[in-house]
Amino acid sequence: MTYFESIYRFFGWWIINIDLLFIVLMFLGGILLLLKRQKGGKRLLIISCFGLCFLGVIPISLWLFENLENRFPKLEHIPSDAKGIIFLGGNFDQMTTLGRNEIAYNLTAGKFIRFIELEKKHPHLQLVMTGTKLETEAAQKEFTALGIDFHHIHFDDDSKNTKDNAARTADLLKPKPDEKWVLVTSAYHMPRSVGLFRKAGFNVIPYPVDYHTPGKYEMWFFLGLKLSLDGWHASSREWLGMFMNYLMGRSNELYPSPE
Repeated sequence: MTYFESIYRFFGWWIINIDLLFIVLMFLGGILLLLKRQKGGKRLLIISCFGLCFLGVIPISLWLFENLENRFPKLEHIPSDAKGIIFLGGNFDQMTTLGRNEIAYNLTAGKFIRFIELEKKHPHLQLVMTGTKLETEAAQKEFTALGIDFHHIHFDDDSKNTKDNAARTADLLKPKPDEKWVLVTSAYHMPRSVGLFRKAGFNVIPYPVDYHTPGKYEMWFFLGLKLSLDGWHASSREWLGMFMNYLMGRSNELYPSPE
């Protein structure tokens, strides 16, 4: 990891977890008030309270999230000339799975279900699942429980992030420019994924699944703090990731779009 990446990770973490940033500012503001530093304490309290109220009332985070999901059109059918399907993991709750010794899903479980559907419809295509070792083991257990023979599926079990997914899958498949590979992942994660896979040499066909927004939020729609923060945590990670990938040369596009 470079020095620049370390700085990005530090500040990026606080941007993604902006609610914790406001709570810390609120705490520091209270400390300053106790120490009779009225001016500084009031400023920090005003900033933190205004920030939390703004996120709770103005749905900017879900507009950002929705824009990510709408970036690539929904694909109804797999093209007949597709070489294979690449599925990005990340749908298992790894901490809970380890703690409970039982497979647990996270909020992106829907994309794993869609992958199973595609596997049944297109068994003739090359199928690849990329993720961590725990995700691979969990997926294989679920395939077995569902009576699915997974031995025709290629597994990459050593990718810790989307950058690794693209690089390691490229090493595995050695994609050619004229080959079309269907990329399956959550709709909000698709833009960042497409940029990385295109840079890795894939001619990808985006197949977004696992939607979390209705497609159009109205201006007057009152959201509430929890829903807004959930949207911020997910969308800000994607936007920051795309910006970083572009700066580091991992993607040729700042905001990948349909070709």
